Amino acid sequence: MKKLISCGFVALAFCAFTARFAYAETALAKVGSRLITMEELQKTLNSTPYGMPRGKAIDPGSREVMGRMLGELINAELLYNESLTTKIREKADYKRETDRHRKDLLAYLYRERLIDSKIKDDPGAVKKYADANSVSIESARAMMRNEKRKKILADESSRLFDHYKVRYSPIVAKGGLDRLKDDALLVSSSIFKIHFRDIKPMFQTLENKNALLDILAQSVQVDIFAARAMETGLDKDRNFLADAESYGRDLSVALLREELINKFNPKPKEIEDYIAKNEQLRYKPRKAEILMIVTKTEAEAKKIRGDALNGGNFFELAANNSIAPNAKINVGRVGSIMIGERPYNSIDKALLAVKPGEITKPIKGDKGYSIFKLVSIAPAEIQSGAEMREQAVKNIVTNKMEKHIDELYKSTKVETYPFPSSLPE
Repeated sequence: MKKLISCGFVALAFCAFTARFAYAETALAKVGSRLITMEELQKTLNSTPYGMPRGKAIDPGSREVMGRMLGELINAELLYNESLTTKIREKADYKRETDRHRKDLLAYLYRERLIDSKIKDDPGAVKKYADANSVSIESARAMMRNEKRKKILADESSRLFDHYKVRYSPIVAKGGLDRLKDDALLVSSSIFKIHFRDIKPMFQTLENKNALLDILAQSVQVDIFAARAMETGLDKDRNFLADAESYGRDLSVALLREELINKFNPKPKEIEDYIAKNEQLRYKPRKAEILMIVTKTEAEAKKIRGDALNGGNFFELAANNSIAPNAKINVGRVGSIMIGERPYNSIDKALLAVKPGEITKPIKGDKGYSIFKLVSIAPAEIQSGAEMREQAVKNIVTNKMEKHIDELYKSTKVETYPFPSSLPE
């Protein structure tokens, strides 16, 4: 009987594991030939302020947040594909940043593996340390580990320093940092060299020779630990390769976005024309509190709006009729939004056309038709000329970027699929 029960638990555990694996592998979108899965979306959400705490599953009800982030992942994939055609990966900035990231990660992996292999807790020694320093066992263990860690890393740094025949250039001791050229050799070794250009980004805000020496010492330690990591095969580790590839993709997109922003930066005449055509730029972004009801058809939205205008309770109407996620729980509450932080859309314009307590006409959106009740809005404040121009530039660049991505959509096959109805237990 016990054996049967045990087998039953194993079967249940296997089924739960299989269900969660299938959930994680659920395809949400396909951009070209690449699938974007639920697992990738969850990882992205967990790494952003909009995500859930690490280690916890996404609430299947938060579809608005998930949908917005999925859209960003699709945009990023489109831009990544474009970055491949523009040869971003062949540029010096890309090679320098990815090389630095690889070294930093390899050095970290080697340090952690070294520490794990050498630090072993001695319960008797820990208790003795705790008694001698009047601290708890946990604090004593942490303090002893920290001391051992420092010594292990210092000893290994010294050993590898000699192993790789690291030598500082005489130019480091002479100073004259303002006269250093990018190709000035600061450190040499049997397998790597450090030129001024390699540390220049970190050094630009510093002013003295000691600061240069500190930066060089940190760079040397990273290089020697990274070199040792490669000798021990850590650069073949599957997790390391996945991290390096992910970083390379993100950097490709970031560098392309930077190039596009520079390309889309408007000329003075374009800024003046935009300000002249968009009178709302005269005002600073305004905080507004709103309620929302979403319906499938315009006719439904008009009927519910009519009921609300004739005295119907907006909260009850939202709970009973809105198809927005969690409408029965939040009863139409959206909370605070900022109007004017980005180019004005149809919702912004509709809200600015009504007064607190009034309800907008139905507005067509991706998920149906929406009506909004304006609860409150901050008073309008006039922007300065400089603020108007800054906002105009931001809006123009945003509009051009969105148009550019729309063109990428048209030239690439993009498919999206429904979200899973629920997360398996």
